[in-house]
Amino acid sequence: MAIATKNPSGLKLKFQIGQDELTGKIKTKTKTLSNVKPSASNDAVHEVGELLASLQDHTLLEVAKIDNTTLSA
Repeated sequence: MAIATKNPSGLKLKFQIGQDELTGKIKTKTKTLSNVKPSASNDAVHEVGELLASLQDHTLLEVAKIDNTTLSA
């Protein structure tokens, strides 16, 4: 049976930074933060993402929690 070890998670924020004039597609930029406690709840991570986004000039499109687990035998 594999043993799962939780490692620090990450937080990814995706912003709309503009629109391509030729194609009309939305331009995006992603910011990733490391060392999020793996035990942090999804609600807490989302709230932190929203607070950090309020400090930015661009529109927030998405907040993602990136879980990182190591599996060993």
